Amino acid sequence: MTLSRNHAAKGLSRRNFLRTIGKGMAGGALAGFAIGREGAFAGEVLPEVKRRQLGRTGLMVSEIGFGGHSWSYAQVPDGDKMRVASETEALEMVRTGLEMGVNFFDSDTPQLEHTVPGKAVRKLNARKDVIVCARLVHKMKGQASDKEEVYKFVDERLKMWQTDYFDILFTGMATEDYWDMSYCIEALEKVKKAGKCRFTGFGSHFSRGKFVEAIEKYGKAFDICSMPYNVYHRGAEDVLPAAEQCGLGIVTIKPFARGSLLKKKDLEGKDKGLPRRMIAYVIENKHVDCCVCGVHTIAHVRENFSASANPLSPEERLLLQDSFGSAEEIPLGWLDRGWRYA
Repeated sequence: MTLSRNHAAKGLSRRNFLRTIGKGMAGGALAGFAIGREGAFAGEVLPEVKRRQLGRTGLMVSEIGFGGHSWSYAQVPDGDKMRVASETEALEMVRTGLEMGVNFFDSDTPQLEHTVPGKAVRKLNARKDVIVCARLVHKMKGQASDKEEVYKFVDERLKMWQTDYFDILFTGMATEDYWDMSYCIEALEKVKKAGKCRFTGFGSHFSRGKFVEAIEKYGKAFDICSMPYNVYHRGAEDVLPAAEQCGLGIVTIKPFARGSLLKKKDLEGKDKGLPRRMIAYVIENKHVDCCVCGVHTIAHVRENFSASANPLSPEERLLLQDSFGSAEEIPLGWLDRGWRYA
C-alpha cells in the first residue's frame, strides 16, 4: 500500500509493534515491555502517534519525535535544582514513547544526546524499529576541511549510538547565512556509499529568507531539511512550501523555543496542557513531517506525544493566541530575529 505524504498513517498498531520488536526476546530488557500491555501503567491505554512519509525518502516517521535536548538539558526537578534524566529514567521514557508509536530520535552536538538514547534503544532491542537522526552542527565552514569534520563526526557518534549506521545525517553551521555546501555534500555522498547513513539533510540558524535561497541552491543534493517552527516563531510558514516543492522531508525543531516559551506559564494550573497544544499547532501544518520536542520526564512523554491524537479545537487555538500574542523576546536571539514575523 502506498501512503501519500502529509496524510497521517497509522502504520503498525501499538500491539503489533510490540509483537514485532518482542520477537526473539527471552528474559531481556523487553520482559517488562509485555506483549499486549496497554501502556506504561496497568490498565492505561496510551494515545497512538500517527506517522507521515518523510519527503521522498519513503521513511514513515512518527509525526512527533524525541528531541536530543531531552537527554542533555537539566530539566528534571530535583529539590530546588534541575538535573538531566538518568539512564534508568531515559529507558522508561523511550519505552513509553515506543509504546505510543514514536520512532524518530534526534541527536545534536552534546554526547549525552547520542549515548543515552543509544543505550536505551539497544537495551530494548529496537534499533530496527526506530529512525536515528544525528546532527553535525556548528562545524561546517564552507571549505575543504568540512569533509574531515563529517568523517570524524560520523565515526565518533556511531560508536556513541552503538549502531552501524544513521538513518539521517544533518549538517549545519551557526550563522544566519548559508555556507558553501559543496564540500560537505561530497563527504555525505561518501558516507552514504560506505553504508554509514541512509539519507542526508541540512538545517541551521539561517534567517528564513536565506533558508529559501539555500533550498534553491542546494536542496536537490539533500533528502531532508530542518528548521525552527512554533506558535510564536512562525517564519517557517514562508519556507515550508519551498522545501516541499523541492521534495525535501521536513523536520521541525524548537516547538517550545528550548523551553523559553513555557517560562512564567502555570503548567499545573490555568496553562495545563499548553505544551501539548503547542505541538498540536505545529503538526496540524500539512507540510510538516515530524516535529521533534524535548521531553524530560515520563509525564512530558505522555503529554507531548499525545498531541498526535488530540488535534486543536477552535477554543484551544484561541487560548494559544492569548498565550503568545504579546510574548517577550527570548534568549535565542537568532530565533527571534530570523523566524518571527515583523
